[in-house]
Order: sequence, then structure tokens, then C-alpha cells
Amino acid sequence: MSSILSEKDLTDLKEGLKRCSAQTIEAAIRYREHGDLDAIPVIVYGVIERYQPANSTIPLAECTEETRLIEDLGLDSLTLMEIVLSIEEVLNTRIENDEFKQVRTLGQLNQFLRNKMGGVTATPIPPAHKHYDRTHINLVLPQQPPFMFLDEAELNAETIVAWYTVKGDEHFLEGHFKDDPIFPASIVFEAMGQAACLWLVEKVPALQAADAKSRQILFASLEGAHFYQKTRPGDRLQIEQKLIRLREPLAIFEGTVSSNGHRVARVDRLVLAFGGQMPIESPDAAVPAASEVPGASEASGNGNGQ
Repeated sequence: MSSILSEKDLTDLKEGLKRCSAQTIEAAIRYREHGDLDAIPVIVYGVIERYQPANSTIPLAECTEETRLIEDLGLDSLTLMEIVLSIEEVLNTRIENDEFKQVRTLGQLNQFLRNKMGGVTATPIPPAHKHYDRTHINLVLPQQPPFMFLDEAELNAETIVAWYTVKGDEHFLEGHFKDDPIFPASIVFEAMGQAACLWLVEKVPALQAADAKSRQILFASLEGAHFYQKTRPGDRLQIEQKLIRLREPLAIFEGTVSSNGHRVARVDRLVLAFGGQMPIESPDAAVPAASEVPGASEASGNGNGQ
């Protein structure tokens, strides 16, 4: 493709990029006149630079392919939509919402646009880690402070990693133990359960579809629980849970807790019951591996639980 822009088209293009760098405008002209796909990342960078808020976590100059558009660059959904509209105008294309919904990082955005404009049928973009801060977790879980022991979390297809910093003002530390506060092992295991609960309410379609008041997730059993190290105020717990098996009404996880690089606790088998049912016999029977459950890895959304 090679077509010199008319004066009007050139004027319109520059007007659409009027707060962008000269390098961005040159790349846009190069793409429009010669179809140069290598110009796309320069265009994307320039358009994002135009809209990026001053309080972004990562300066644009330090971005990598893994940089997240929302969490790292500080773009909200409305700003992201403005960026998409600007890119549509420059590339003279239309981006449907369904096409764009899995784009989370700068690298994914560049690859998506390169594939789209190059006529390549792209393979599905693997879902990025979904990050939750304490405010969002507080909206999702029914446990509320002072009995919520997750500060932030990242969800993946069959895993969750969560963090909790022992504050020192937890009410039970007044007596556990007096003048020697130690975070109780039972609460460490509760935090593991809350992390598994968060994964369930975000990943299981039946829980997503249920009315918030009807969602219920309960401990069914805990096996192979080991505690290795005491934790105290100021320690940051890293809680990792992996789904092993899933079939309503049961979900089975295994997990660990660490702090400052040292293991704190491990659970070989943590079983949760959901859907309002509590098992009265062994949860071993007829529960398939997580990878055998259709939709277990793909589903996502918000809900309440445990």
C-alpha cells in the first residue's frame, strides 16, 4: 500500500494528534501512506503519552511490553476509550469492544493492532493477572474489617496470590499474647481460606450469576495443615492458593504462606463448599481435576462469598 495523503487528510491527521509529539505524527503519516506496521508502537506510545495522568505509577519512558494499561499507567476506563478512539482515527479502522476486552498490557495492545491492521487472525490473548486492592476485595468478600485478612491479590486461571500485612492493631493481638503479639496460626489459615474464596467468587459462573445475598462459601475440611514460623506486627504474608479440583458444590485447593522469603504455613488440602450446600460425607468422591471442568479457567467477574 502506498498512497500520498491529500492536504485535507494530512491536516485532519495532524489536528487529531495536535498534542502529540512530532515523532508520533511522522509515524502516523508513514502508516497512512505506506502501511508501515512498525509505525504502530510509535503511534500507540504517542497517543498514550497524550492522555497519561501525571500520577501514573510508571513513567511512560520506562514502560515495557508487560506494563499494564490500567494498573501501571493509571488509565481509567473512560481515558482508555478515548485512546482507542484516537487510535481508530489515526489507523482509519474500527475496534470492537469484543476484540479489545482481553487487552491488558502495552505489549498486548501493540500486538493486537499489528495483527488487526496486518490482516492476521490473532490467537486469543491469554488473560492477564487480575489485580485487586483492599477496597475492591472489601466489596467482593462478605468478611469485613476487622475480620478480613487480604490487602491485595492477583488472580490467574487456577491460582491466586494474595498479601496481608500484620498491622499490630488487630484486636485479638491484645491477648495473643499479652506484651508479645503473635499473629495466630488459625488466622493464617483463615486468610488462606479467604484467598480461595476470592478465587471462587471471581471464577465460578454459578457464583457470578447468583444474587449477592444468596452466595455462600464455607469451610468443609482442612487436611495436612502445617505451621512453621511465627509472624508478628509488620510482617507481610504472601498467600498462594492453587485450585486442584472443582465440581459444585466443592472446590479443593492447596496452598502456602510465606513472609520475607521464609515459609510460614502450608495446607495440603483445603476444601470449600459453595452453592448453599455443606457436604456430610468425604469430599473425595467424584470431584474432577480443575482442568477437566469446562469454563473453570475462563470465567471471570465479581461476587461475594465465604
